[in-house]
Amino acid sequence: MKITTKMTHFAYAAAKDVYEGRTDIGEALDYLEDDCGMNRGSANDYIQGFKKMMIGERYTRTFNTEATDYYFTNIRQDYGVDALRNALQAAAAHVEYYRGLGHGDLKAIRAVIEAHQTFLRLDEPIYPDELDEPDLLLEGQKKKVFVNAYERNPKARAKCVEHYGAACSVCEMDFGEVYGELGEGFIHVHHLLPVAQLGKQYEVNPVSDLRPVCPNCHAMLHRRDPPLSINELREITHSKSPKPSAR
Repeated sequence: MKITTKMTHFAYAAAKDVYEGRTDIGEALDYLEDDCGMNRGSANDYIQGFKKMMIGERYTRTFNTEATDYYFTNIRQDYGVDALRNALQAAAAHVEYYRGLGHGDLKAIRAVIEAHQTFLRLDEPIYPDELDEPDLLLEGQKKKVFVNAYERNPKARAKCVEHYGAACSVCEMDFGEVYGELGEGFIHVHHLLPVAQLGKQYEVNPVSDLRPVCPNCHAMLHRRDPPLSINELREITHSKSPKPSAR
């Protein structure tokens, strides 16, 4: 059974209630199965996975990409960056476990982990062997956190994706097409206005101010200050695309 966006939201809320002792797991499973239409086994995986994330321990059942991103975002908002650090460590351990089984590399999940790492007050990456320039990462860390604080408003994000779809506005990658159910609905959203122009009372317009972009293109947009425009980065990627050979 496909895990829908609404199921993910209900599962996260139920997992929080179980974790914080407001309900027992049996009641939570009954609710997710009977009222939300979620498979009981999947519901249990999402509740147990949340607990593992909160304590930083490896979980063995894979969440889809959208759910992983949603859990990370809301754990940070509800419990802070220290809890997010635990969640990312648990997910990184899960990726290594899954790869050890010979089932694949979970590249989409790794991309989500690396994207959320920008929120951490860390001196080392979750995958320390993959970043040779930690000082470069830290130099832009505060700026990236500030940018994402605007971009991750859940309602604005949902309306942006509803309008434009979940394909990247730059490279047109659709995670659902590449990764199947695991990647369906996963995408970042990028704020078109520089953060310095946003005041505390600024109200985001999801259609005119935001665009869906994949994590790679999102990172490239912010390689320059002020950020590149969508069209500028699109021109760069198109100029680098392989050209047909002459016959």
